[in-house]
Amino acid sequence: MSDRAHLETVCPNNHDLSVTLRRKEFEAALQSDTLVFHCNTCDTNWPPSREDIKKIREQFSKES
Repeated sequence: MSDRAHLETVCPNNHDLSVTLRRKEFEAALQSDTLVFHCNTCDTNWPPSREDIKKIREQFSKES
């Protein structure tokens, strides 16, 4: 069983991004409202969408 979730997403400037999150860090960042994604290609930060959060939570629930 893994405590990590993987998400393929796209930054606001249309760069593909692969995100890997640990369950504990993900939940802590959500609770403190500090969860952001970062694109190394264009140095952009943005908050995950509700759909992104839903996909990550589904992965964690499948692995429980």
